Amino acid sequence: MAATLRHVIIGAGTAALAAVEAIRVGRPADPITLLSAEPEAPYSPTVLPHLLAGRIDESRIALRPAAFFGTRGCRLLAGTPAVALCADRRVLRLAGGGELEFDRLLVASGSEPIVPALDNPDAVPVHTFTRLADLRVLRAALGGTSRVAVLGAGLIGMELAEAIVHRWPGARITVVEQERQVLPRAFCREDARAVEDLFESQGVGFRLGCRAVALGRRDGAALLTLSDGGCVEADLVVACVGVKPRLGFLAGAGLAVRRGIVVDRRMATSAAGIHAAGDVAEGPGADGTIGCHAVLPTAAGQGRVAGANMAGRAVEHEGWLPANVFSFFGRLLVSAGATEAVGRQTRLGQASGAGRGRLVLDGDRLVGASFAGMPADPGALCWLIRERVPVRAQAELLLSRPLEAARWLCARAQRGTA
Repeated sequence: MAATLRHVIIGAGTAALAAVEAIRVGRPADPITLLSAEPEAPYSPTVLPHLLAGRIDESRIALRPAAFFGTRGCRLLAGTPAVALCADRRVLRLAGGGELEFDRLLVASGSEPIVPALDNPDAVPVHTFTRLADLRVLRAALGGTSRVAVLGAGLIGMELAEAIVHRWPGARITVVEQERQVLPRAFCREDARAVEDLFESQGVGFRLGCRAVALGRRDGAALLTLSDGGCVEADLVVACVGVKPRLGFLAGAGLAVRRGIVVDRRMATSAAGIHAAGDVAEGPGADGTIGCHAVLPTAAGQGRVAGANMAGRAVEHEGWLPANVFSFFGRLLVSAGATEAVGRQTRLGQASGAGRGRLVLDGDRLVGASFAGMPADPGALCWLIRERVPVRAQAELLLSRPLEAARWLCARAQRGTA
């Protein structure tokens, strides 16, 4: 019988829980300990806009049922962050002074918000929106607020703006984005313009192509100075300009780190027996591009691969691929892969009623797709892109009926009849 291994996982989010399930497949009796910096039961940050909007309450946000950890022989130490890693001694130092030994370690510590460096002599508060604690502060502040400035028009900023409109329809929201379009990494400019129009129809204002450079007070309100010389007055300022890997506790640990922890396709770090997965990992994409990819499907896939390898199997991750699903004011938006054609690639588009679809093709193979106001399956689209399935002959069908056509093309390719 194989010797028992002590598995420790830093983090309790999607990557961590996927790893637990994978470890249990091969190592049913090994002890597993999860360290969570937050005191709550594990949840996904994707629920925060829905909580803020009042569509759900906190009783519905747990990633797993309360019995999950007990039935899998796991110990969850909530509110117990790791503060240092001694990789050579196989020991983690914990907040409060304790230590925890391990044989296999997964770093799935997630990400933390980027707060822009502003000239802020009056120390005006700049809020963030990535944790439950942030949400509770914002919810209390928004009750008496009429003007809100949101810095950043990526996913977090746009979801925050939509949630505020839903819960506090009288609020005046201004979104500031340094790119010249909203959702700059998820959609092409034309589709992004349609999203911008949708938000403007709900009273949200935009300042695109500029960024906040200073923050002060005037007549009791916050005053943002922008890089184009303009200004925005607000009662509340929220920074949603992106996230970065949560790495601070790894200083001096000896792991190879660039923007995130460097990993290979097995999610192995530069230190034997130590893996990383999720927002904190910097690994190869489906096309070989190296980077961090902070989205849930990537976290789940990387966590499964890391857990399987910690349990002794030899599994490789297929590489991350950009994919997004949004629903703003009831309008569904889906994108997968490239948003713009480059070089010899071509882009095809089709509009039908309120729906609109676009494909990016490299020869006869799909490299990107986006759809607005039409049901589509991002998983099937990503599979077609990864497997380099020829789709040009069925492009018209894919544009008009993306959900059914993508799944049919996947099934046909898997049968070997493509």
